Amino acid sequence: MFKRRAEESGKSSMFRFTFSIFYVHIINIIIMLVLAMLLNNLDLVGITVPDRVFTVVVSAVCMVLYLIMTYIEGWRRGERDYNLVLYGHMDYNKFRGIIAGALSQIPGVLCAIILLFPSESAVAMRFSRFFYANFNFIFALMDAGTFSYAITKVLYFVPALLAPVVVGISYHLGYARIRLSDKIIWRKPGDGRTNLR
Repeated sequence: MFKRRAEESGKSSMFRFTFSIFYVHIINIIIMLVLAMLLNNLDLVGITVPDRVFTVVVSAVCMVLYLIMTYIEGWRRGERDYNLVLYGHMDYNKFRGIIAGALSQIPGVLCAIILLFPSESAVAMRFSRFFYANFNFIFALMDAGTFSYAITKVLYFVPALLAPVVVGISYHLGYARIRLSDKIIWRKPGDGRTNLR
């Protein structure tokens, strides 16, 4: 009568996992645009934000939010997969988080490859840079003249490593049911203090 969720019915596809990580990118891009608009409009109340400060603030806020959201998504998927493996619905794959994180970075890697080969069309390069900057907004600082051009070409691929590392670690912790929040919030038994929860 009621349709069961995919995770509850023994289905946990790699595509669904990958898309959930990619979806975090989309949400964070929206957050970046809203934050950028708010900072740009501070001129209306008499506050001028230098370009460098603007880039640092947007990058830092988006970086923190991205790390938190991808960690939570990876952890939740690891916890769900533990139950599916426990009851024989799927086989355990310890690289599942790393693979999903890597697959979610395909659009950013494609944009980076396009930027490596300068086009005679200024329009094509502008669009490639635009999509790359928006997909990898958390590394906007590296495109602000901080590094030489040769180093920057290599650094174009650095953002693609972030999601596989974070999701891989969080997936493993979720599968092992290890919560970092418990390590931070809970007190050790017998230390004379009560738990915060």
